[in-house]
Amino acid sequence: MNNINHKNIMSFKGIDAGSFGSLLSFMENNEEPWGVKDCESRFMYANKATLKFSQLPINFSIEGRLDNECPAQWADFAPDLQRQDREVETAKKRVAMIQTCLWGQEHTLCEKYPLFDNEKKCIGTIFHVTKFNFISLYDLFNKEIPPVLVIYPPTNDFTKKELEVIFYLLQSLNSKEIGERLNLSKRTIENKLQLIYGKVNVNSLSSFKEYCKVEGFERYIPEWLIKRGCVFI
Repeated sequence: MNNINHKNIMSFKGIDAGSFGSLLSFMENNEEPWGVKDCESRFMYANKATLKFSQLPINFSIEGRLDNECPAQWADFAPDLQRQDREVETAKKRVAMIQTCLWGQEHTLCEKYPLFDNEKKCIGTIFHVTKFNFISLYDLFNKEIPPVLVIYPPTNDFTKKELEVIFYLLQSLNSKEIGERLNLSKRTIENKLQLIYGKVNVNSLSSFKEYCKVEGFERYIPEWLIKRGCVFI
């Protein structure tokens, strides 16, 4: 992919070279991974850095393929990646996820943006991947870090402070330990837990953890924790 493949881009319904303008040249000459997908999550374009960073063959033809059709580490997590593509297209705004070891051995921040045509119709997503050096992420998780993390909660049912309690609760911290992390008393944490349980109609920790698993809270990490514990390279 030494040159921008306008022919391949123009062969897909809804997206053509005119949809990108000078953005194509910018992405092609950028040292970080950039690319474009259509509304079915098929790759329309990926720059050389995407192929290199994901350890794909440099001459690999990625256009028209889904995530799971690429010989890359991200293939096993295609449902998560495609679910986020749909979120971007629906919300029509930037969405970000933290990925652990999906691009070689690197931890990364993957940002996705909606791509619009001249009539302001969303016709796909633009992705951008940046390397992260996590300083405290391993300290935040008491178990194996999920391969895909999201910084936006899967539901809007909880307050910011409740989300922080939920995060630490899922790391198997007790009420006293959570209180120490959040500078709150054990009693305050216990009261918040009862409010949290009530919102989802459960009355035990095991039932709440099952709820969190179904809703996707095991992949959620509060954004302020990432900002505190990372350095851009």
